[in-house]
Amino acid sequence: MKRSSSILPILALVLLHLACKTDTGQFVLENDLFSKTFTYHRAQAGPVLVEVINKQEGKSIASSTATPYFEFVLNNTLISSNDALWIFKSGSDRAMANGGTECKLIFEGTVPPVTGLQVQLLQQHFPGSTLMREKLVLQTASTAFQLNKLDERLHFIFPAYEMANSENNALQATEVRIASFERKPITFGDRQQSNHMFYPYLIPYAVTADPVSVKGPISIASIGTMTWFTAYEHASQDDLNGMFRNTQAQGPGNLINDAMQGIKGVFDFPIPEEDFKFLGIASQQSEDVVSIAVEMLRGGYLDGEIIDPDHTFSTVWTATGFYSGTGLEEGKAMLRHYLLNQICERPASRVPEFYYNTWGLQRNDPVKPLRDILTYDRIFEEIDYAAELGVDIFVLDDGWENTQGEWFPNKRRLKEGLAPIKEKLDKLGMKMGLWYSPMGIDSTTQRYQDHPEWVVKDSKGNPILAQWDHPAFDFVSDFVDVFIDDCKQMIDAGCRFMKWDAINTFYSSLPNLHHGSDAYPEAEIRARYEYLLPIYVVRAMKILTDYEPELIIEIDLTEARRVMVGLAPLSQGKFFWMNNGASWYNDYTAYRTQSMRTIANEFAGLIPLELFTYASYPHNLTGRMQYNVHNSILAGHGFWGNLKLMTADERQWVGDQVTQSKRVLPYLVNVNPKVTGDVGDSPEVYSMINQEAAAGQVIAFTSEPVTKEVEVNLNATKMLVALNCPYTLSQDQLLIPIDLKEKESSLAVIIIPNEGMGVSITSATSAITDTELDAQGLVYQVIRPGTQTIMVDKAFGKPNVITSKEARTVISDADSVYAIIVETHVVDCEVAIDFE
Repeated sequence: MKRSSSILPILALVLLHLACKTDTGQFVLENDLFSKTFTYHRAQAGPVLVEVINKQEGKSIASSTATPYFEFVLNNTLISSNDALWIFKSGSDRAMANGGTECKLIFEGTVPPVTGLQVQLLQQHFPGSTLMREKLVLQTASTAFQLNKLDERLHFIFPAYEMANSENNALQATEVRIASFERKPITFGDRQQSNHMFYPYLIPYAVTADPVSVKGPISIASIGTMTWFTAYEHASQDDLNGMFRNTQAQGPGNLINDAMQGIKGVFDFPIPEEDFKFLGIASQQSEDVVSIAVEMLRGGYLDGEIIDPDHTFSTVWTATGFYSGTGLEEGKAMLRHYLLNQICERPASRVPEFYYNTWGLQRNDPVKPLRDILTYDRIFEEIDYAAELGVDIFVLDDGWENTQGEWFPNKRRLKEGLAPIKEKLDKLGMKMGLWYSPMGIDSTTQRYQDHPEWVVKDSKGNPILAQWDHPAFDFVSDFVDVFIDDCKQMIDAGCRFMKWDAINTFYSSLPNLHHGSDAYPEAEIRARYEYLLPIYVVRAMKILTDYEPELIIEIDLTEARRVMVGLAPLSQGKFFWMNNGASWYNDYTAYRTQSMRTIANEFAGLIPLELFTYASYPHNLTGRMQYNVHNSILAGHGFWGNLKLMTADERQWVGDQVTQSKRVLPYLVNVNPKVTGDVGDSPEVYSMINQEAAAGQVIAFTSEPVTKEVEVNLNATKMLVALNCPYTLSQDQLLIPIDLKEKESSLAVIIIPNEGMGVSITSATSAITDTELDAQGLVYQVIRPGTQTIMVDKAFGKPNVITSKEARTVISDADSVYAIIVETHVVDCEVAIDFE
């Protein structure tokens, strides 16, 4: 990447090759796969040079020899890591909760114009991975500095790497976007409809001699015989899709009056798609070198923004990594592992759990007020029903609070606070969750009256109307600390799950807060606000999850205006991706379920499905209970709706399915689903198999009657049983004959491991619905007549078979195991195999 031309003074580049030990001139981060070396000076100012080595191949693959590792404009001077300005001050490290190591390196400027400026480099690396997560912080203990533009544009580049391309080949790369709203029509039902969701979008592009910058937030670039991975942690939509009514123009004088999206106001400035490109992944090929860097494009800082003892400046976290070969799938695997295991230090949001949310219940009767239904009696009743479903988390949606901006229990309906609800949930083994609209503020509250400086206004100077026609506070202000304190009080009351809703594009240009003084034009203040908003939200999430590590925060991304769609929220929580998609509330048919499943179908292979939540109706009101429940078994793990509309038997059936799934979900968190078919196809199959542990789920859906044999490879010695379908286990292959005889039907096959106990049911001609195995024996249930073959390690002694109903049993001696054949002749038969 070329350094921008400018009349600004450019300091001389001094390259210094050091051959010194770690404690005298080099700081080395490394694991078995790679090393990253920072070479520096201790006494006399010099550059900070970076080199990345592939230890498996024993060669240097990336460096900062010609392309500075960092570069910015300070006091109207172009400054870089390659300039002879820096000495090494200190280095430290800490063990991270996710198994990684974070190193903090501090370099200080000792030559004007950076004398006294410290560059803090945070570097995170992880065992068994080449991925490096990194962040830069500018700070000072005394002297004040200012950041400036270069040629009227922001100029802050970090990190930047150059890679050799000795063959000088034309390079191919893939931009991975995840925030393209309604990018394509649905694949089921009326295929002209959209699904009201953000889609991923993979865009191939060429790296040439002309600089190119892509939005990303992920880029996967093939360079010679290796591939370089780059990602940054921010958030913004990809485009304007869904932002305006069809009659609204995309230019000056936009009238935003979109109650569906929760924004009303008059704004007299243009809103181009480029406004969403706050950061870019820039690349360029020059002769035999390729450079790839993350650069600031909009809102990253204000021209003249001060760095002093009270004000530091930070980049966002970025991630870079590499792997041998040029395959795209390896890059996707690196992305999944990064998002699941490396970006976040709080494992609570990665634990598979089922939840119930009251919002579907509140929307059940369109005549009744949405919030008044949340009384103690009705909440307690629904908690009892939710417990029958086997959920782990019970979320009180909009209505538990006193009003927007007063985040304490409703004084009229919940006079005793949340304690009675928490007590009941504790007795049933469920966590309490609460809904928040972080920016929303009721205009009748005292807080609203006390803080007019926080009220976001439109171009006419009137308060905007956000969710439910409430005004909104500016989150990039001191208000963030007030909101954090509100949340801490509810954490102290027992809240362990939060849903943060309606974090929208509010276009705040309020001056003299945390995103610019009144000395700046409104457009600059607004751009700085829009850049900082996701950073402030994620910072609040981190403070709260540090305060309570078991807290889970999901970010609602169900509308086009939601600004938090990006990688940054995943560093502290997860996504609530969809309300109803192409459907509507109280749709109990397969149509709404297909809308939900589009998330899993589109994002499988990119973002781990455990990072998405959504809620299905578990009801049987249209005969699609099994189909809908299997959708939440697949992903999302959520239910909502009026559970009183279900029978006790129906709730028990759902609870049985949830219990089955919970037995294997802990094995599947890191498993990439294999998907066959689009949503609506016949069949459409999702296989999630931990092959070594022999645990998994195979979930099939169909729109038309269909038969198909699914082959699953796994470690046969560790498989206990495949529930809910006939099957045959031969060597290391499980054969599952899927036979769906009805339209809009489904099947969930749950593969249970034996934990190495040496007991396997290797075939069943009719479905086994439940099984238990311990040192004393094996018990299983068969719903229809059929034959089962069981292998039992001889270490248990000769088994004794007992059946609850008429059956025939044959036990034979086969090498190191006893082979047992059981023929059950009636329905609902229990088989017990006792070990001696």
